[in-house]
Amino acid sequence: MLSNIPSDHADAFLAAQPWLHNLDHVAFSGKIKAAKPASAAFHHCVVAMRAAPTDFLVVDDRGENVRAAQAMGMNGHVFTDRDELAAVIDTWLPTRGLTRK
Repeated sequence: MLSNIPSDHADAFLAAQPWLHNLDHVAFSGKIKAAKPASAAFHHCVVAMRAAPTDFLVVDDRGENVRAAQAMGMNGHVFTDRDELAAVIDTWLPTRGLTRK
């Protein structure tokens, strides 16, 4: 997960959201010193996850953040609706050899 949360809020957010500990990597812009839509924020995730940009599906409610991720070779979706996002995920996951639980 990549979020533009500032460093002074990051630790409290992490403590308040225990499900975040189940993720492989959590990157807060205030901690990594790069915020979306800067390419450095997305690059941080690529390096941290030891993955290729094409391995990512970036979901964001801001088009400029999705376009920046796509410019780096990532897949992207502008979030507007939960059901639409579920359909996008159900289409994208099988291309990665995965399915949604």
